[in-house]
Amino acid sequence: MIELFQITGSSSFAVRAALEEGAVEYSVHDVHPRKRAEDAEFARVNPRMRVPAIRDGDVTVYETGAVLLYLVERFPAAGLGPQPGEPGRGDLLRWVVYLANTLHTIHYPLQYPAMLTTGDDGHEGITAKGRAAYEEAGAYLESQLTDRQWCLGDVFSVADIYLYMLKGWESYGSPPLGGPALEAHFERVGARPAIARTRDLEDLDEHFRRHHPELRGGKPI
Repeated sequence: MIELFQITGSSSFAVRAALEEGAVEYSVHDVHPRKRAEDAEFARVNPRMRVPAIRDGDVTVYETGAVLLYLVERFPAAGLGPQPGEPGRGDLLRWVVYLANTLHTIHYPLQYPAMLTTGDDGHEGITAKGRAAYEEAGAYLESQLTDRQWCLGDVFSVADIYLYMLKGWESYGSPPLGGPALEAHFERVGARPAIARTRDLEDLDEHFRRHHPELRGGKPI
């Protein structure tokens, strides 16, 4: 059984949604976001003390993109994406790496500029540069998704789940990412039963806002 180390409403959403989508049996280890250093079991799975991370028997995997690609190959019958050698595999790798390397932090300069400097000033410049990158990413995503149902075309994959999560994070204070094509993609992914179920498990509404921001895993933070 896969053991998922997670914080509800965080990056671990994408992995939990993939597990739900693929009907993969898993258990949950809820990590307290403010007491990670006290969680010895979590440290053994991911010495960086960040979620998501999984343990699969003797195998541990962390970093969102890596975990998603691992699940694609580990559970080929789950339909989470093309396998090595299958059509669309290269597109899957491109999408997941792009999402992990480029898009995953796209909201930070707009929502949390203070995280990107050690000084008390310069936030305006960070935000301005971040907005330019944000708009460029939105235009790129529009070009890729126009007249497409999913990231890979007609095949749903973990790339769609990952993109759905990153688009959803705009609800925490960013302007809308992309345009009508990306918005339609967000609605399609969000309407899938497994994704809706994951939102419920993660205490999130359909706009990705927390129902109870004072809780993680049902416990006060």
